[in-house]
Amino acid sequence: MRNRFFLAIVTTIVTHGPSLAQSQQLNDRPTAIHAPIDYTSVNAEIEANIERLGLARASVDSTTATRDSFDRLIYPVRAAPNADVFRIHHTSNFVDLDPVSPGSLMDYACGARTYDLNSGYDHAGIDIVVTPFRAHAMNQNWADVIAAAPGVIIARNHLAADRNCGGISASPDANFVTILQDDGITAYYFHMARNSLTDKQVGDRVEAGEFLGRIGSSGLSAEPHLHFELRHPNGSVVDPNAGACGASDTLWRHQPAYSDSVITAIFSHNFTPDYPASFCSPEFPRFRTAFSPGDRVYLGLYVRDRGVGAISTLTVLDPAGQEVFSQDFAGATTFSARADFQTSYVLPADAPEGRWIIRGDYQGDIRERAFYVGPPPEENARLASAVLPGSRSFQAGQTATVFATVLNPSSVTASGCWISPAAPVAGQFEYRETDPATNAVTGSRNAVFDIAPSGSRSFLISVTPGSGTAADSFDLNLRYKCDNSDAANIISGVNSVLLSFGPVAVPDLIAVAVTPSGDGILRIADDVSAAAFAMAVSNVGAGGELTLQPEGLGAASTLRLRICETDPAAGTCLAAAAETVTRSFAANETASFAIFGRAQGEAVPFAPASARVRLIAQDAAGVVRGSTSVAVRTN
Repeated sequence: MRNRFFLAIVTTIVTHGPSLAQSQQLNDRPTAIHAPIDYTSVNAEIEANIERLGLARASVDSTTATRDSFDRLIYPVRAAPNADVFRIHHTSNFVDLDPVSPGSLMDYACGARTYDLNSGYDHAGIDIVVTPFRAHAMNQNWADVIAAAPGVIIARNHLAADRNCGGISASPDANFVTILQDDGITAYYFHMARNSLTDKQVGDRVEAGEFLGRIGSSGLSAEPHLHFELRHPNGSVVDPNAGACGASDTLWRHQPAYSDSVITAIFSHNFTPDYPASFCSPEFPRFRTAFSPGDRVYLGLYVRDRGVGAISTLTVLDPAGQEVFSQDFAGATTFSARADFQTSYVLPADAPEGRWIIRGDYQGDIRERAFYVGPPPEENARLASAVLPGSRSFQAGQTATVFATVLNPSSVTASGCWISPAAPVAGQFEYRETDPATNAVTGSRNAVFDIAPSGSRSFLISVTPGSGTAADSFDLNLRYKCDNSDAANIISGVNSVLLSFGPVAVPDLIAVAVTPSGDGILRIADDVSAAAFAMAVSNVGAGGELTLQPEGLGAASTLRLRICETDPAAGTCLAAAAETVTRSFAANETASFAIFGRAQGEAVPFAPASARVRLIAQDAAGVVRGSTSVAVRTN
């Protein structure tokens, strides 16, 4: 039964960080989100460390350098495995590209999602704020900061207080990591939590995606956020975004949408939650997932970048899947970087025990979460996952699909599970359950699911990037999470998917590797022996020339790797094995290859998450159009 009038609606809309209408007002707020960074002292430390370590900045002529000379970036914030949200952040501010200060604001998209100060400071980075419950997310270490590009740590601080909320009493001392990237850019990661930083020290190397610390509110900070800032070797600010009022070429592997309007979380509560506009005020999430018949369940739908006119709906389904309550929310009249929609539902006196569903629909972004009548799920479920194929390359505006398997190797049922992208995607993301025997779709869009002990479920994952968007070898990590488990460990090339897309049709090489043991592990007899595995490929995209090359990852980087195309019937090499094979692929053409790995006196320990042999197929511009990998070990 649909009950739209059973209870009075309680709707709270909270704007966090500057809205388009509010940006101008922030000029008179010295702690709008953070005060100017003390570049003088930080940069003095940086220069001293560069000299001490004997590092050389990349040779970049500031008068002729183009953005093509800089590394492409991955997104620097990722939800931690325990984070109980679909998306962990929203963007509060971009770089202010208008040099006039105060009061003249312009971000890369010609908007005003930025700020400057009466002191003359123009915001020089991107402010990425945890959401929706800032204090809880920070206290539970839900938001990880990761390296956007490879480089060397040249400054760090980890002992500053991390609960500042702005004002003149806040300490100017922030926790941070500064990295001299391989391309010569200096990357600043500011306002992290106390004692949360990586164990790596000044002079140590980090790779893209490597953990740097956790988001906090250290320094002159108004709320938990990461201030991510890039500086050219000549000291000027580098905005990684491209737009009508900014650069013509993005530095992101995949640039997030300017207005990334999606559901960030759905929660059930024991009373109306309270997260105040000011981080200085107490926050009361009041989370609750287990209820009794007759209880009132408070429902919260949380979104980011709520646009004007945006509408949403909250629906409750009983354990039989019957809709028992639904509430529509009116369209918005103003833009908000963060907003919530709240209502409540009284369970019937005879409410059946089991898993109930809260379904949120925000502008077509549909997500589900569970709550329980009766006892909550038993704790300590565990998840593992895998994706095939490991890459897709296609035209923006089209839909690419992969199959995912989620396993529960524990002895308890994994309950209230869901899948979500771990990084922003400028487009639509969804998953649907499939029949593992036939791959036929059997489930509804983004539905929560359970996994029996020692059981598994299979899914079709679809990504539809918006027209006009692009991705350059973008490794989309996926979060597989349940109410009673942490998210499955992210293993690049195993449960993530490498995406490349743009304005035109391109080759899309689907690759499947088979090891002699049939379990995805290449076993090399000892540290001087060799072994091989086979690979079949099919180009399901447009025709084009590609170069195929095997590469060793982690401890497998010591292997000598070679590849040859093979006769598909006999399995023999058609030419001598070499470091690469370049050939043209017609649309719908198939081919087979063999990859040989020889150990060169160094053992490769069994570490399937990192010690892998990956095959990549690249076009002439170096964009990956196909990829797959296997684990490797020397016995």
